[in-house]
Amino acid sequence: MTKSGIKKYHKIIGYLNLILSVLYLIFSRESELIERLFAVLAINVGYHMVYYFFAGIYKGTKLTRSHNDFNKSIGGIMIGLFAIFGFLASIFLIYIFVHDAITMNEYYRLFAICIPFGILLGAYSLWIDIRNEEISF
Repeated sequence: MTKSGIKKYHKIIGYLNLILSVLYLIFSRESELIERLFAVLAINVGYHMVYYFFAGIYKGTKLTRSHNDFNKSIGGIMIGLFAIFGFLASIFLIYIFVHDAITMNEYYRLFAICIPFGILLGAYSLWIDIRNEEISF
């Protein structure tokens, strides 16, 4: 998958996230309207925030890593480990969201299922940036 493919999926899942958030706002009766509005805002901001956090790490550290060979090699390894952590964290969060919703019969928790996908797409974008850097050397 390329960076443009990741951006396309980010956009599609972002629309799905917005639809699920609006459905949560309409159908959830466990809390007041203000609490649901804040939850909708947190779900949408959380999805985009974690994606841009992971996707922006490469650009944010490029200048620091280019100072010398040590920073380049160790920094690349650390960023690679961080991308792997993002993959594992997203899989773990998806499992936790689904498991908790099923065992506690609180299916409204599944409305926030897109947040781990934001982590997954951001970590994959970071992974592609790292791989492209290694290929260019």
